[in-house]
Amino acid sequence: MESTLDTFGSQDTSNVAGFAAGETLWLTVLMSAAGVAIFVVVMVFIALAWRGRGGGQTWWIVGGGVIFPVVVIGTLFVTSTFVLRAIAGPSTPAHVIEVTGKQFWWDVIYDPEGRALRDANEVVLPLGEPVEIRLKSTDVIHSFWVPSIAGKMDMIPGRVNTLTVTATREGRFRGQCAEFCGLAHPLMAFEAVVLPPEEYDAFLADLDGEARDAVTPQERRGAEVFQTSGCVACHRVQGISDARIGPDLTRVGGRAALGAGMWEMNTGNLAGWIADVGDMKPGAEMPSYNQLSGPDLRALVAWLESLT
Repeated sequence: MESTLDTFGSQDTSNVAGFAAGETLWLTVLMSAAGVAIFVVVMVFIALAWRGRGGGQTWWIVGGGVIFPVVVIGTLFVTSTFVLRAIAGPSTPAHVIEVTGKQFWWDVIYDPEGRALRDANEVVLPLGEPVEIRLKSTDVIHSFWVPSIAGKMDMIPGRVNTLTVTATREGRFRGQCAEFCGLAHPLMAFEAVVLPPEEYDAFLADLDGEARDAVTPQERRGAEVFQTSGCVACHRVQGISDARIGPDLTRVGGRAALGAGMWEMNTGNLAGWIADVGDMKPGAEMPSYNQLSGPDLRALVAWLESLT
């Protein structure tokens, strides 16, 4: 099978959707232009000094080869210092989100010191409001990176690193683990979803509630299969199970992607994931449930899709 990851969001540093990404892009362009300017000027001065005579050679070499580069590099140093201080963000951000990297998915907690609202494999951000993202790992070193919004930050076991981001444009933007973390490292992605502040607040309010009730007979059967087949031992569904070994599934049907950003969320992919996860994501710790009967598998998929 081929992943459908390319259909989700954008992973492009020039597709700016965050304050830090914009400042970083501007600084990168400035430093690249300065590097080219230094090279050109130094080459010109060396050529002039080569053709000159006596003391003139010393002036061209000192002026073009020492003074000019030092002034330009010093200016870039001061500029980059101010840019880095700016993208560090305010000391009191408007929101706090805790993201924990695992092999090979993302555990997400909104307002960790308050309501502690749990989700997985998708990070929702409010437009125009600074968010402190607290980064952790429970196993190996991971790295959190959404190129369109901000720079990357490592997630180190036993430590908490912080990254402040301010999204400046609505939309979906692809994130990726940027540190080799094992067999499924290239398959460990996620989406950053930027919403207007009022929609972000509504998202949190919805996340605070229990999972949607099963309505149809097939959905009710699917909920039973979930509870009797061992799924509750690993996955949390608000109001049904509080397990935290695998990703939270309380709103799994409302996500655009499956398998930490690797597959489009649809009936076929979800059924394939449950029946043979090892084929769709090598290295995933979830066992394949190919022992389920066809009716039970279809019922379980129908119920999971209803969780939005």
